[in-house]
Amino acid sequence: MASFINATIDDHKFDALIEVMNDHAVHLKPVLAAIGNLAVKSIRQNFRVGGRPNRWPETEKPKGKTMIGTGALMRQIHYKVDDDGAGVTIMTGKQKYAAILHFGGQTPAHEIWYKNKRALSFTWKGSPVIYGKVNHTGSKIPARPYMLLQDEDIKVIENMMIQHIVKNT
Repeated sequence: MASFINATIDDHKFDALIEVMNDHAVHLKPVLAAIGNLAVKSIRQNFRVGGRPNRWPETEKPKGKTMIGTGALMRQIHYKVDDDGAGVTIMTGKQKYAAILHFGGQTPAHEIWYKNKRALSFTWKGSPVIYGKVNHTGSKIPARPYMLLQDEDIKVIENMMIQHIVKNT
């Protein structure tokens, strides 16, 4: 089953702008789609630079590649304008690991079995070993919050909303 992240933007800054839009019956879907697109680009940039505004804890991966791996999680960040045109939702893909990478935590102990070959082969304490299965003790994953908008994004969103009001009133 997929774990979804419910990230909330402190939108009280936008209350006055939303009230003006509602008072003038401004059609919100176009500006919400633009906001969704901006948010997706910003979140993907969080991956590309290894965390913003603070860098994420490093992994063994080459510098700048923390959290990217195959890139599936980053590529599947997307938005959806609500059917009633009153909001926009930014979502991750259906990866089971999306939430633990964002919030951090401990994975449970589990067995790892071979998949593509007849055995698992790796180096342990400097010597090559071969097993049919191994008992993994679990991993402690540090929090690497990626579903974040930056302060500059909030300013751009405010400006987009103001421009939309001016254009449509």
